[in-house]
Amino acid sequence: MRRPTVLIVLLTLLVSVSCASFAFAADKAQEGWGPQPSYIGRYHVKVLNSGESGVRGGELTMFIQEEFPGSEEPAGILNLRVKGHNDVVYLKELKHRGGARTAIVKGGSFLGPTIGRFVGKLRAPGHLVAGVSTRSLGSMKLAFIRYSRKPTP
Repeated sequence: MRRPTVLIVLLTLLVSVSCASFAFAADKAQEGWGPQPSYIGRYHVKVLNSGESGVRGGELTMFIQEEFPGSEEPAGILNLRVKGHNDVVYLKELKHRGGARTAIVKGGSFLGPTIGRFVGKLRAPGHLVAGVSTRSLGSMKLAFIRYSRKPTP
């Protein structure tokens, strides 16, 4: 009588571990903005609605960042041209679900405080439209068009 009970317990544990591994793998697949070749590179920024910020354009650079040895995560540097100066912010914690693309916006550096959000939609390969908000510039709607698959010139 004991062997069937032990077998059932072992099978239950095996199924639980397999399901947990699958759930973890599914979460892992949602990190970043999809397959790396689909978004890594440089983008022109076209302003669709600058809100009150006065943003005139800019550039987004997407790459894989190594925070410490063995820890690679997708990240981005968004350089926005505003009258008289540039405002640089950093995209971290990139996520995707279907065509949706999200990130948090950091100020000062990749380790700086969270100052805003990036919420976008993939329109076509290399073409994103997103609402970006930061504490200093407010909310704006931007189009991102990839012009290079390399993050460096």
